[in-house]
Amino acid sequence: MMAAAAAPLLQVDKLTISYRVKGDWIPAARDFRLRLQPGQIYGLVGESGSGKSTVALALMRYLSGNGRVERGGVLRFAGEDLLAKSTAEMRHLWAKRIKFVPQNAGAALNPSIKIGRQVAEVLKAAEQIDGRAAYDAMIDMFHQVNLVDPVRVAERYPHELSGGMQQRVNIAMALISNPDLLIMDEPTTGLDVTTEAVILDLLRDLIADRHTGVIYITHNLGVVAQLCQRVLVLYAGEVMEEADVHALFQQPRHPYTRGLISSVPKPGQSKHQARLQSISGNPPALTQRASGCVFADRCPLVIDRCVSDKPPLETLPDGRVVRCHRWEDVGAHPPNPPPTKCHNHMGPPQGARPPPPPAKNAPPP
Repeated sequence: MMAAAAAPLLQVDKLTISYRVKGDWIPAARDFRLRLQPGQIYGLVGESGSGKSTVALALMRYLSGNGRVERGGVLRFAGEDLLAKSTAEMRHLWAKRIKFVPQNAGAALNPSIKIGRQVAEVLKAAEQIDGRAAYDAMIDMFHQVNLVDPVRVAERYPHELSGGMQQRVNIAMALISNPDLLIMDEPTTGLDVTTEAVILDLLRDLIADRHTGVIYITHNLGVVAQLCQRVLVLYAGEVMEEADVHALFQQPRHPYTRGLISSVPKPGQSKHQARLQSISGNPPALTQRASGCVFADRCPLVIDRCVSDKPPLETLPDGRVVRCHRWEDVGAHPPNPPPTKCHNHMGPPQGARPPPPPAKNAPPP
């Protein structure tokens, strides 16, 4: 007799998220679905404007006043219906069990309050402890995120720290309560590639020591290849493909996924050998959704059916999910090796130059 599958930490089905624009409710993400297991690192990938951050805020029940989750969707955390919870109940979850690390590390910190006090307040809200116990827990967490001289860091204001140190503080604030769910919205954006690599190594080690489920939002496929076990590709607010990371890179089944992978330099190729591809065109505006596939205008495999009929989400024999009428034709092409460098982004950098050497006596990243 086979053992029952483990219950997901986060279960999302048929979630549609809309924003009010000039009196009308416009869907920004449609029919979103996801299963996150405890201890799993799950990548959410897409171009700018694909709806990644909107989905992240919705999963936390943290949408602004002009946003809402439409009826009929399912959002369950550890078996509990998040859509049925009050704001007060959600605040209790935000304090301890569900944490968020934003893109802009500096903006997430209060510029007028010292770092130590900010972290202590987070711990007090989560664990109901303060004083010496909170201080000791904070210093221990600062050691875990490799902040040099934690006592001195605790006495500094945010502007006195480098970008990498600010992000370490944000990670410490998120992990100090040992949350069940951690949502990270492009946490290495704006950091140089060396600091980014250090932060990613740190995250991998910290998460491995816990049983925290992580949703890592990014447009960087190299990060996904290094950090995540499963990945979901989002385009124009819709799920295009979801699969185990290795399977996705070896054999993408959606033209959009293949286009993203083809825009990343291949391991071992020089800039003279690599011929990077781009995806022509632009994503559709939220108010200009066609009746068929949202990717049809940019798809190299488009046929009449793609324009007229919206493809359903199909579950394939290998367990992946894909939204494409022609997924079998996509799979006929040769596989792609996964990117290996965290600085490989979706497409070649424009006018990219190597980072300057660090200044003498500069703080660590």
